[in-house]
Amino acid sequence: MAAAPALSALAPISQHSAPTTDNLQRTLEFSGVCRGHEFTRKDRRLASDLKSLDALLEGGIPRGRISEIVGVPGSGKTSIAAAFVAAATRRSETAAWLDASSAFDPDSMITAGVDLKRLLWTSFKNVPAARALNATPARHNSAILKGAELILAAGGFGLVVIDFGDELRALPVSPALRLARAAERSGAAVIALASRRMCGTFAALSLAADRADARFSRLTSGSPATFEGLSVEATVARNKLGAMGRRTRVDALIDPILSSSISTHFATSLPARRRQLG
Repeated sequence: MAAAPALSALAPISQHSAPTTDNLQRTLEFSGVCRGHEFTRKDRRLASDLKSLDALLEGGIPRGRISEIVGVPGSGKTSIAAAFVAAATRRSETAAWLDASSAFDPDSMITAGVDLKRLLWTSFKNVPAARALNATPARHNSAILKGAELILAAGGFGLVVIDFGDELRALPVSPALRLARAAERSGAAVIALASRRMCGTFAALSLAADRADARFSRLTSGSPATFEGLSVEATVARNKLGAMGRRTRVDALIDPILSSSISTHFATSLPARRRQLG
């Protein structure tokens, strides 16, 4: 049902000539393209307040669009998403986090700077009613997407994070299109976290996270080494609004007490409470 308006827009095109592949794809994606204007203004961005990352993304992730942060567990993608949530709540915006991986840790989010009073957290594993929806991968994704659509339709959210957990299959075209349209109507930035790309061409931005190295320090010479955190390499794998292939590093801190002694060559504000976040 959701795709009907976009498909109807193909009729005038077919009366004159067969649409090119590019025109057909853009027409199926967003009705705004058919009206002759850009779907999302490039100046409407949500910053992470990590200087190197925001510079890489030309100001942050686009509002009203889907941005993907992909990587294997432990790559740092959850920490990067937490930075965007922290930045949004610091600006008195309300955010939502739909958790299908059980990776959400409230204490870690507080340490990362998130104001939990401005964050709606929904679990899709630990609630009995939600577990019933996880009987099959299709029902699992359907429950997550339905929750995201309801939140976006309610309005008032500046950022919605959808953590798909270990899901390895990309979303079908129809639900990905519905999610993209819900993001457009609400104007909220949407982040999809997964091990691989989930939303296909309907994502405006795909950021690949990869753990670059681990950092250790010693309080005194000869003392045991203390694990400080991870250096995360972020690469723009897809970007409809700018260049691709560029990369930078950010530091995912584990102990905030040590943050003052760490180089600020890369932006640093992603503590994670002595646990490895995906």
